[in-house]
Amino acid sequence: MTSDESLASSLRESLRELGITLSDFSRMSKIPLSTLKKVLAARGGISLSTLRAIVTAISKLEGKHVEPFIAVIAAVTTLSKVKLTALRLQDMVVKVREYGVSTLDEAIKASLKAQFEGAAVIVCAPVVAHFIKDLVSIPIVTLDVCEEDLDKAVRAAAEKLTRRVKVMP
Repeated sequence: MTSDESLASSLRESLRELGITLSDFSRMSKIPLSTLKKVLAARGGISLSTLRAIVTAISKLEGKHVEPFIAVIAAVTTLSKVKLTALRLQDMVVKVREYGVSTLDEAIKASLKAQFEGAAVIVCAPVVAHFIKDLVSIPIVTLDVCEEDLDKAVRAAAEKLTRRVKVMP
């Protein structure tokens, strides 16, 4: 069984278990019906954003709501300077998760993992931001550890998060 066939089978089974039609799933997930039919036909060519949208929609339907958090992607030595584990902003508490990396490759993988896990904002070095800006669809806040306080960057990320949460339905 190819990965396309496996995805089609899994999606078909999930829709059956959730008791939702393909057209209703299309409306709810905002994925075009033709794209979903292509996935179910195992014709391949699914984009990463479509796969993310499918996973997010199924998670919402299953009641698995992930609280948004701020992902800090940096070297372990830099992460040791992070004092904040959560911030209280207006009427919400925003948690901070650390992703320790030692190479650019690890930073790219960490950014994708953070977004997949539900990160709403990423805080990272400018060089990392340059490479991940086209890979993730969430805001990125950069910092220069030599000049900028890490906690200040996390607070800026939290502000972006609160603005984003207010805009989202």
